[in-house]
Amino acid sequence: PKSHKSSGSYGDSVVVEEFQRTVKEEVALEKAKRQTKKKKKKKKKTQINRHKSFKNQSLTRKILKERIKKQELHAKSKHRAIHHKKKEFEEKGRGVKREDVFRKQQSKELFETSSTFHSTTTVQYLEAEEKINSELRIWHCHELCCRLQAQVIQCSRENT
Repeated sequence: PKSHKSSGSYGDSVVVEEFQRTVKEEVALEKAKRQTKKKKKKKKKTQINRHKSFKNQSLTRKILKERIKKQELHAKSKHRAIHHKKKEFEEKGRGVKREDVFRKQQSKELFETSSTFHSTTTVQYLEAEEKINSELRIWHCHELCCRLQAQVIQCSRENT
């Protein structure tokens, strides 16, 4: 600024120009500060977003790992249960086979015993039937023979 006062439009216009230039510089400086501040804010926001995104990704990975572990444990548990059931069924199958063999053996023995008893009983029955029939057999004979036989028996009684 000039120290002397000029009374003309030239001096005023220089002062006005200088003032305008100063104002423009201050406005430009202020604008630059705002832009710098805006860039810093944007950069910080981007960093925060990246950090949040990284944390979210990290958390997501941890959650996925936990899910995978749970699924693996569940699968192992299921596999063990199936294996256990398989062993139980195999053991039951062996037990059933043993019982089946035992029952077949018993059935065979019972059949043999029954068969022997049946054949013995049948033979005894037939012998008994024959004996009874022979004892109770009525001799059929001709009428004439019967009369003669009766007379022979009567004569035998009288003479003895």
